Amino acid sequence: MAVPNGQQAQKPVIIVGAGLAGLVAGFELSQRKVPTLFLDQENANNLGGQAFWSLGGLFVVDSSEQRRMGIKDSREQAMRDWHGSARFDREADDFWPR
Repeated sequence: MAVPNGQQAQKPVIIVGAGLAGLVAGFELSQRKVPTLFLDQENANNLGGQAFWSLGGLFVVDSSEQRRMGIKDSREQAMRDWHGSARFDREADDFWPR
C-alpha cells in the first residue's frame, strides 16, 4: 500500500464473523478510515449471520429509508404486524415478546 511522506501503512483489523456485531464493528472502523478485513465461514449470501434469519432480530419502524421509499409505517402498524405474525400461544413464555 502506497503511503505518502514515508508514513507507515495502517494494518487492517481482521473481524472474524460477518454477523450483525461484526458488521457494526466494521462500519464503525470504516468511519474512522481503518482498513478492515472480514473472515466468515459463510458466503456473501449469508451476510448478517443469524440476525438475517431471526424473526424480530431487527425491527425498524418509520426509518428514513422507509420514508425515502414512500413506505408508510408507524409504531401502531408495526405492533399490529408483530401481533399478527408472532403467533403467541404460551401465556407465560410470551409475556416479554408480546
